[in-house]
Amino acid sequence: MPIADPHCHTTASDGMVTPAELVAAAVAAGLNLIAVTDHDTMRSVKDVQERGQAMGLQVVAGQEVTTAWPPQTHILGLFLERPVRMGMSAADTVAAIHDQGGLAIVPHPFMPVYFGSIQPGMLRRLLEVHPVDGIEVMFTAPIGRRRRKALDAFVGANAERLGAHIGGSDSHFGSHDIGRVVTAYEGDFRAAIAERRTRPRLGMRRAVPTGIAIRQQWRALVEVPIRRLRGQL
Repeated sequence: MPIADPHCHTTASDGMVTPAELVAAAVAAGLNLIAVTDHDTMRSVKDVQERGQAMGLQVVAGQEVTTAWPPQTHILGLFLERPVRMGMSAADTVAAIHDQGGLAIVPHPFMPVYFGSIQPGMLRRLLEVHPVDGIEVMFTAPIGRRRRKALDAFVGANAERLGAHIGGSDSHFGSHDIGRVVTAYEGDFRAAIAERRTRPRLGMRRAVPTGIAIRQQWRALVEVPIRRLRGQL
């Protein structure tokens, strides 16, 4: 079965690799498809797609959209034609993704943080308004045994409105972390999501060097928020 890593970042937001480095890492990892999902920008998508095409790698145009404050949770948009405006409600963000024919995916849910990761009550309210096309049920961020149990129960109880099961590495470091969690699929990736024929699974075990991990946290927590406030994203 083809293998996808549908949650990848570049230096266009808080990733630590260029488009060329991301494509090279994906090809070296044996992936068939990746999605470029930079935070609140699609600036690197065209470059990654062109490089991917030259290397036989399928690249999906995406974005990780930041919703309104509070709590600024994240929603992944895949198969996008244009960027989705940040700062809307979660429901309006999903609607905006669907309005341009994209797929809305819930990334890394129920993490023990206030921002970035949707929490049970917020996800329940979102599903009352809009179903989503998929949810990451496997991802690299640790959530703990109690939250994992709550997530599994929530997914089981709301299967019809949560869509396909997705696995993604949330790659920020290219060859250091791409493909750690992946999605196997049959045939066309978009159709596999729509028809719920996806199979999340663990990929290659990789370790991120401490130095680059610290630099990435500075980029994510300081540089990107400043660019966002300046209207540069």
